[in-house]
Amino acid sequence: MPSTFWLSTGARLHLGQLDLNGSLGRMYGGIGLALDQPKLELEAWRSAGIEIEAPDAERKRIEKITLLYLQHYSLPGIAIRVTKTLPAHSGLGSGTQLALALGFAISRVYGLDVPLQELAGVTDRESSRSGLGVATFQQGGFVVDGGKPLNAGCGTGESLYYIPPLVARLAFPQDWRIMLVLPCSPERVSGSMEENKFKALSPMDEEISGRIARLVLMQLLPALAEQNLPAFGHAVTGIQEYLGDYFTPVQGGRFATDEGAWMAKYLLSRDVAGVGQSSWGPTVYAFVHKTEAAALSEAVKQLVDDRTRIWLASGINHGASWGWRG
Repeated sequence: MPSTFWLSTGARLHLGQLDLNGSLGRMYGGIGLALDQPKLELEAWRSAGIEIEAPDAERKRIEKITLLYLQHYSLPGIAIRVTKTLPAHSGLGSGTQLALALGFAISRVYGLDVPLQELAGVTDRESSRSGLGVATFQQGGFVVDGGKPLNAGCGTGESLYYIPPLVARLAFPQDWRIMLVLPCSPERVSGSMEENKFKALSPMDEEISGRIARLVLMQLLPALAEQNLPAFGHAVTGIQEYLGDYFTPVQGGRFATDEGAWMAKYLLSRDVAGVGQSSWGPTVYAFVHKTEAAALSEAVKQLVDDRTRIWLASGINHGASWGWRG
């Protein structure tokens, strides 16, 4: 086997948007965190054609993304082996992380020093709303992006691949943990379904957008900087309640599933610092100190069936790991 490039990257937690009103000329603005698990791991090496070794559920998506990169950079082929995958359409950033991982691996195998922003543009993973995927892949940590101008993406060239700017990045405390609970849900929101749900919503009330932004700037980020977990969690829950109410018309409640809503209520009853739903879900999360994490994890496992997936994750303050073998 030729020299093999390997790469590992974790999931991305999406804690919500700052501004769904747009009266200041920008929309969205994302709040995110890089996680150590679940994670994506892959290997890549040169090949005359396309060779994909991956779980069946991911094979077509991997082939499609791989072909886009090969065509864009006029490359002859690539062999890809995916050994660990992120759960698709679960609110954990699987699409963006997979696209960036594949693009990064393919370009490095062929000695191309391509910026992540360009790789994101090739597959158009980041140009619509969020810059969190690129930020967490590149440097990890707790990140906030500045949203996009209302006219972004309406021109030609680079503007088609506009990536919202990173406006804040803080290290995530090593003593904090994130409980992730992924209910078994038949409907997952992504692609055109996600776009249609956004289009069905009226602009958020300007006062509510202001409250969310204030919570982020004056409570969430200061609490993180001071490593004040109760204050941080209180801000998280407050932001999630505002966003959950806003999205209720298109997701049927504050949470995407009844199981998620029930789990969030249970987690709050256990005095976790804060709860929420990552992006469109159905993954529900809770922040907890590491001294309480193991007991909470065991309690949750006793309540759910085998179809529910659970992780006890840590935040990571670095980007994707990669290197060479052979």
